[in-house]
Order: sequence, then structure tokens, then C-alpha cells
Amino acid sequence: MSNEFGYVGTAKPTQAVKSNSGVFSVNEHKELIEDKKLLSFGQLELIETVVADDSVAFYDFDNLGDYSVHFFTANNIQGASTTAQNLDIRVKVGGSVDSGANYHFAQQLGNGAGTFSESKATGFNQFIWLSNVDNETNATANGYAYIYNAIDSTKYTFGTFQMVVKQDIHTPRMAFGSNVHVSSSACSGLRVFLATTGNIAEGSISLYGIKAYS
Repeated sequence: MSNEFGYVGTAKPTQAVKSNSGVFSVNEHKELIEDKKLLSFGQLELIETVVADDSVAFYDFDNLGDYSVHFFTANNIQGASTTAQNLDIRVKVGGSVDSGANYHFAQQLGNGAGTFSESKATGFNQFIWLSNVDNETNATANGYAYIYNAIDSTKYTFGTFQMVVKQDIHTPRMAFGSNVHVSSSACSGLRVFLATTGNIAEGSISLYGIKAYS
């Protein structure tokens, strides 16, 4: 870099919220982002990635950091049987998984044939996410989910999601929707799990925190 901050100019730049000055070269801008020295609202910061190996039915993400918004990605998820399974999310409170009727959800579903429907429930026992996960020929499910207020003990934990699944014998199917955990408790972790029998056979799941500034 050209100087202490990679700054192109004569004055030392300020790197504070709403108080940046100066001009950076393209390469310097890239280096500052890689060094986490450049202000970048909404930046995704990887917390953890797990790679499924057909050995377990769930993964616990117990490091939530200090993020008010979390972001899950699920890539090429496959179940361990031909029976359709759902990959869902539960919150952990005080280290224990909450499997009680403390969840609400609503979702819109559709498929490549142009058929659409909706489903909803109160008093449910998990956040819904990926549906129809199995191991039929070329079966794969992909999606993402945002989780809001997980570590805030004064607010409900909310979630939004979108997913798509495809098997050779079915047209592509999609779903999107929202969830809420109706308890004002700080979450100590998040569990991603198959809501039916079997293990998560393949795919990767990543949890990110979204960087915020005050």
C-alpha cells in the first residue's frame, strides 16, 4: 500500500461511520476489505461451515457472535432416503433446543407446472426451511434463511427463507416464507436438523453474521 491506510491523497483519512474522506485505488480498496479495515455496511462474515457426511441428522451452530442478523446458506442438500424430509431450524435457549409449540410460520409454495399453494401454522415446533429433501436421482435442495434478533432477549426471533428443490421425477419446486419464535429470550445457538428420520447425507450449511455499525 502507498501509506499507512492505503490512502491516495495528502491528508490522513478518517475511517468512521459517516465520516470517511479521501480516495483509494482499486487495489487498495480490495486490500482494505480483505484486512477488514474498510467500512462496509451489511458485510457477510463467515461464522461456521459444516459439510454433511451422512453421520448425523442435525448440526448445532452455537457461536452466534454479537450479530443482530444471521444468514444461513444450504448448498446441494440431500437426505439419506427416498422419503421426503424437511431440513428445518430450531433455536436454542440457555443451551437447550426449544422444541415446544413456540413457533409460527407462513409460506408460499410453487412448482414448474405452475401450481401454487400456501401453508401456515401457529403453535408449531420449528422454523421451516427446506422441504422435500431426499436422495432420489439427482435430488438436491438449496436455499437461504435470514434470522433476526436471535441474541436480543427483549425481542422475538424472526426468520425469512427461500428454497428450491429438484429431483429427476419431479418438476422443480420452490418455497419462500417467514417464521417467528414467540419468546423474548436470547438464543444461545441455532440447530439445523432433519425433521424426520435419517441423516443429512450430502451438502454444506454455512452460518454468517451480517456486520452492523452504530
